[in-house]
Amino acid sequence: MNIFIILAFLLGGGTILTDHKIHELPHWLAVVLYTAAVVLFVIGMIVSRKA
Repeated sequence: MNIFIILAFLLGGGTILTDHKIHELPHWLAVVLYTAAVVLFVIGMIVSRKA
């Protein structure tokens, strides 16, 4: 599995875990973190496809 995909899963999962279990995040921060996770996932898929 590509490092970008792993980072995307960690960022997305960490955001969900933090928001639901530890401390509620501001809405704008959660949107930015989820968007970054999706971008990392897409970059990982593109890099994996070219390899």
